[in-house]
Amino acid sequence: MVLEERVLGRTGIKVKRYGFGGIPIQRVSEKEAIEVVRRCHEVGINYYDTARGYTVSEERMGKALEGVRDEVYLATKSGRRKAKEVIEELETSLRNLRTDYIDVFQLHNLSSEKAWEEVKGPGGALEALHRELDRGRIRHLGVTSHDPGFAAEVVKEGVFETVMIPYNYLTLKPEEELLPLCKKLNVGTVIMKPFGGGAFSNANTALKFMLGKEFANVVIPGMAHVHEVDENLSVASGPTSLTAEELSLIEKDRVELGSEFCRACNYCQPCPQEIGISFLLRAETQSLRRMGWRPGTEERFADMIEKARTCIECGACEERCPYHLPIRKLVVEKADSLERLLEARKA
Repeated sequence: MVLEERVLGRTGIKVKRYGFGGIPIQRVSEKEAIEVVRRCHEVGINYYDTARGYTVSEERMGKALEGVRDEVYLATKSGRRKAKEVIEELETSLRNLRTDYIDVFQLHNLSSEKAWEEVKGPGGALEALHRELDRGRIRHLGVTSHDPGFAAEVVKEGVFETVMIPYNYLTLKPEEELLPLCKKLNVGTVIMKPFGGGAFSNANTALKFMLGKEFANVVIPGMAHVHEVDENLSVASGPTSLTAEELSLIEKDRVELGSEFCRACNYCQPCPQEIGISFLLRAETQSLRRMGWRPGTEERFADMIEKARTCIECGACEERCPYHLPIRKLVVEKADSLERLLEARKA
């Protein structure tokens, strides 16, 4: 199977449009993680994205790709805003990934003017990263954001060669300004959350939709199992035109999920009341829809509802949510809905 290749903006890097997102390999065993990354290499994937914030993801990716380093492009991220701190994280990433350079080093989740001013100000991360570009330990500099409007303003300053942004059939705002701007300025586009954080009803349709978009240089679905790599490969190496049935699935998700759905980025955490916000918000639309009622589901939902009732409405979660969801309202609504489902099962 042949994977389409595109140039990642002005980096000049030729990437396969089907890449690898490194979040899920935190959640499986190290053996499974290494197997899935090596399978990605076997099928021709050459762009691998991870981050310092993804716990053991870097280490596992480093072990899996150590023997083929010159055949792949490694991208990682740091959420640090100060020079000293970002260099400390770069050093750790180099050790974890078992390499002496990072192909694309990204400033992670840059989504506010305050953070941007800190990054580019005196003693900020940017001056340190420019030195690392000169040293060769970083080959290209990128930025990630969940706010396409703010990301567009940052891209206009000409600092970054790539931008990573959530983009899918329910998150189309990047098409309005950011992605056309990236094309005009030759900034590489890395697409995250193609499956809406796992909320969509059909992953194949979601990936096909994204691969059909001209603005997407590389799409990086998260994968934790070999069979997911192979399923996505069959989509990525095939036609991207959508069938009537696939268009119907997209419309169904638009109706059922609307705009107030959780993408499971978990930036809302930690909750001072230890409410599992993303699990609660996705329990009915994702867990039940995909897996149904299993042994222990009722008890888990009951515990989750009880915990949700302890919300003190501090609003900290909403301040951190990159999608500006009304989390306090949704916590009550989702807990009430799950409670009605449990009562119906007891009737």
